[in-house]
Amino acid sequence: MPFNPIDDAQDFTRIINSGKTVLIDFHADWSGLCRSTSQQFSELSDTFVRIGVDFYRVNVDELEDVVMEADVRVVPTYMVFKDGKKVGHATGVDRLSLHKLMGSYMTRCEVVA
Repeated sequence: MPFNPIDDAQDFTRIINSGKTVLIDFHADWSGLCRSTSQQFSELSDTFVRIGVDFYRVNVDELEDVVMEADVRVVPTYMVFKDGKKVGHATGVDRLSLHKLMGSYMTRCEVVA
C-alpha cells in the first residue's frame, strides 16, 4: 500500500503544495464504509503511483483542523490536489467512482499539457 498518513496541519499544507498530484483519503476508523473502501483505495494507489500520483490518508477524528480546512463533510471523502488547489473530489465512493475521479483528473491534465 503506497500511501502514508498525514500527521498534522503543517504536513497537510506541505504535501498539497509540493507540486505533485496528490489524492487524499479522508477516513474514520469507526466507519464501515471507510473500512470497506480501504482495499479499493490501496488498489487504486498501486495503479496511479506509477504515473506520479502520491497517496495519503487523513483520519478525520485526529486532524479536525485539516478536515475543516479541506471542508470534509462525509467519510469517506477523496480529494485530488495539485499545486495547493483542490482539483477534484468524491464522497462515499465505490471503485467505479474512484476510477472516474482519477480518470477525469488525468483527462484534464492531458488537455492542459
